[in-house]
Amino acid sequence: MSATLAPAVSPKRLLSLVALACVAASVLVSAAPAGSIDDGDPCPKSGGNELVCPTGTEGVAYSIKFHGDEDPPCAPGDDKWTATNGSVPPGLSLAENGQLSGTPTQAGTYSFWIEMKLPDYWYPEENRGCSSRDNSEERVSITINPGIPKLTIGPESTTPGTVGAPYSLQMTASVSDPKQWSINSGTLPTGLAIDPSTGLISGTPTTAGTYTFEVLAKVAADTRIDTKVLGIVVRDALAIVADEPFSEIRRAPAEVSSPFLTTFGATGGDGVYTWALASGVLPTGLVMSGGTIEGTPRAPGDYRFVVRLTDAEGRAASYAARVTVAAKLAITTRSLPTGKVKKRYRTKLLTTGGVKPTTWRLVSGPLPRGVRLDRTLGVLSGKPSKPGRYRITLEVVDELDVFSTRSLTLVVKAAPKPKKPKKK
Repeated sequence: MSATLAPAVSPKRLLSLVALACVAASVLVSAAPAGSIDDGDPCPKSGGNELVCPTGTEGVAYSIKFHGDEDPPCAPGDDKWTATNGSVPPGLSLAENGQLSGTPTQAGTYSFWIEMKLPDYWYPEENRGCSSRDNSEERVSITINPGIPKLTIGPESTTPGTVGAPYSLQMTASVSDPKQWSINSGTLPTGLAIDPSTGLISGTPTTAGTYTFEVLAKVAADTRIDTKVLGIVVRDALAIVADEPFSEIRRAPAEVSSPFLTTFGATGGDGVYTWALASGVLPTGLVMSGGTIEGTPRAPGDYRFVVRLTDAEGRAASYAARVTVAAKLAITTRSLPTGKVKKRYRTKLLTTGGVKPTTWRLVSGPLPRGVRLDRTLGVLSGKPSKPGRYRITLEVVDELDVFSTRSLTLVVKAAPKPKKPKKK
């Protein structure tokens, strides 16, 4: 068998083959991108080898998109972007597609690194692919300029008001720029109004209730506004209501050894009350607990004191009172004058202590016929018609139902016999 030799290639043909190979290599290289981060758009590289991004403003939306210098560096969506070392401006975040966006919340200059990550794959039929060897990192700098301060109004809470008492609530604001204040919705308590230039809510409430309203503040020089929903509770004025035995003149009678009890009531306020003896002294034997004064007086005298009432919201009311303690009621008459038949008789029964008025009654024993007892005045009077010794028991009762009894003897003598005329 004989071998067939390939025809010799001419120098001119060899040069043509080499040229074709170079072209093919060129096409193959262009199908595999380098994958570096674009250092011109959107953030040009500075002389310090750092990408300097467009400045932002605090409180104003910000958005830029990073990309490779061959966009896309792989198939769309295959490149993944992350922020690494450093601090992204507060309020901004970097998405995987390279979009840095958000609303900056704090001024300052922030430096950080971004990384573009590429996957490892190759599509021979398409003559394209990516390699993680082409991952790229760049240092980035963003300056956030101070923005217009946000308007925030207050306060967060209010204090309760009282019917008939002056009230004021000063609205507050985070900026000092001139503002216009108004009630945007709801209703202020009757008697209150808001000053449109200062935001002071003031006046004198006239009606109790709970009032909810929304305050609106607008900066006069621009479009900044803010609202605040508030509520004001208005309560009736605090007052002490005295129970018996006090009267309109605020004076109560009492008596030694007679139980005493009085309870003070209250109206208005917030309903959580505290009672105290503000000044003066109570009668010996009496004590105060809550709004009640009770006990048994042990010594007569005139006692003046002031009861003070407060509620949980700081309101206060006072009541000046007086308790006059009388000595214990007693009948002091120890004997009765002698009467005579058909002669006018009158004597007043005497007492000490007690609280007027008093009432008398005959407890036992008959009175002489013709003599009667005046139950109101304590007077025995009349014309006895029959002589004798009359043992009687009398009782007197005063306003506080304290009583005293006494047994006495009324002697009635016979009328003198008429004298016989003398003989002439």
